[in-house]
Amino acid sequence: MFKLRFVPLAILIILMLILIFFQSWTFYLGTTDVTFERLLGSKPYKEIKDISLRRYKEGTISPHLFTITTSDESTVITKFSKDCGIEKITFEKVPQVANKTDKEMVDVIEKSPYIYLSPSYDLQNPKGGRMCLVFRDKKHLYLFINGNL
Repeated sequence: MFKLRFVPLAILIILMLILIFFQSWTFYLGTTDVTFERLLGSKPYKEIKDISLRRYKEGTISPHLFTITTSDESTVITKFSKDCGIEKITFEKVPQVANKTDKEMVDVIEKSPYIYLSPSYDLQNPKGGRMCLVFRDKKHLYLFINGNL
């Protein structure tokens, strides 16, 4: 027969299992591929060999910087054009919000052979359009994008 003294222990074990489930789910939602899919609306492209993510401190735009290693750079940029609607720009047109986020990133953007930016975006309401900024250095392609507020 079931003893009444084990009821608090059973409740505690159930609560611990629920806690472990939610912590695992939160970790999964923060992984690079899931974040890429949530922000761009498509899974990481097959041309992407490796992708990593840098999140910045909570700010007005909740920025994310993806570092991408790719086998076919032009195809990835074409797909970014489709997903973000990016257009080629000069360094002078880089938004001030990006300049304020990361000085090291701005130095890389300044030396980049090309820079692409979404022509229209709404930093306060990402559903109105995200700011996608694509640039590169000698080894990697970078995507700087605003996240959810």
